[in-house]
Amino acid sequence: MNYLLLGPEEGEKNEWLKNEKEKVLKEHPDAEIHTFYTGDDDGASVSAVMSQPSLFSSFRYAVIRQYEARTGKDSITDAIISFLGSGQADAELVIVSAEKSEARISKEILSLVPKENRLMFWEMFDSKKREWIVNAFRKEGFTIDPEGIEEILFSTENNTADMKNLVNSLSLYFHAVKPDKKAITAEDIEQYAVKTRGEDGYTLFSAIAEGDLEHAILIMKTLEETDSYASVRAFNVITQRFRLLESCLQMRKQGFSMDMIAKEASSLSPYPAAFSQKGLKAREKTVFAKAMSIYSLEDSSRIVSYLGKMDGTIKNTATDMHMLIFTDILYTIIRYKGKETGIDLPENELGTII
Repeated sequence: MNYLLLGPEEGEKNEWLKNEKEKVLKEHPDAEIHTFYTGDDDGASVSAVMSQPSLFSSFRYAVIRQYEARTGKDSITDAIISFLGSGQADAELVIVSAEKSEARISKEILSLVPKENRLMFWEMFDSKKREWIVNAFRKEGFTIDPEGIEEILFSTENNTADMKNLVNSLSLYFHAVKPDKKAITAEDIEQYAVKTRGEDGYTLFSAIAEGDLEHAILIMKTLEETDSYASVRAFNVITQRFRLLESCLQMRKQGFSMDMIAKEASSLSPYPAAFSQKGLKAREKTVFAKAMSIYSLEDSSRIVSYLGKMDGTIKNTATDMHMLIFTDILYTIIRYKGKETGIDLPENELGTII
């Protein structure tokens, strides 16, 4: 059986993959397990594993992740079609993509994967997310108040995989430092963030809000060195922040006070982001006030449009090129306020600001 997993809900996809792997190993204890990443691995890597039976095991199980990152130049789709068309009974292939429809999936792949094996994983409704968070903390021996739940939703990507990671981290932390603690609040989560959070999309936006290009590039380099996909998560945060900034500037143009802006601002742009937000938290007001003094409404609208365009470029670029692309993005935002120059960055500017 071969499968195609689609949709943005990474947590449920990971749970499905975990269960499927356990099922395969139960049926074939000597199975070979392989994971490929589109953009890092090519069609030759997939073919080397899937084109012929293994000499050392009775079964091969392979997962191709981040299939949405494929480009027209790579050969991974051809390798997938070749394997699916071979009808091999001693191997299983699972293709995993964040895409929300089958529109961009090759018709040949769709014809070779039965409809019942094409699974869509949608994001939870907000009410289900809140219920999920409550239950996740309950399993760890904690309760959490409504403000704490909102803080979890605000601090994570819009899927249960990121929520699970944060719940686990918070639980381990409070079990260690406060063994008798039973209830978690928003203040607890904020204190945890201050003590443990390093650089992320929010600290990067703070540097952008200051117009500090050198600091922004240093933060991006730190993110890349920590996790090759941390820069992509940071990009999602930056996109959402500028959508919110656009709303703030629009409200200021209409004569609203900063207090009213902080209460009512919301995302305006049609471009997708990791999550939506209404209003600013108290600790964000200073950051956004500074950004509003540096970027005009026209600037922010132009930057939002630019970021929407760059979203597709990032998804179709190998991870080893991310630092170059994100450096160019930071230059375009901070130096040129979203105006594209079409000028390639000299290599020495990746680490040195002229």
